[in-house]
Amino acid sequence: MRCPSCRGIMNKGKTNMPFEIGRDRVIVVKDVPAWVCKQCGDFFVEIGVARKVEGIVAAATRDGVMLGFVEYKEAA
Repeated sequence: MRCPSCRGIMNKGKTNMPFEIGRDRVIVVKDVPAWVCKQCGDFFVEIGVARKVEGIVAAATRDGVMLGFVEYKEAA
């Protein structure tokens, strides 16, 4: 797979995805499976993984988390 930003080689890896919700809520989903560019560090998350991340963030928001780190593997 080639990076859409720089055309570098992308390898399977992991990334952290921060979400700022409103003005006072920050949730970071850690170690999300992704394709990561060796050249520029940009990442691409497949649609199934993105949907799981959306569910994780929604659950954390419903639970009232204001500032938190969620491990993808544990929450997915």
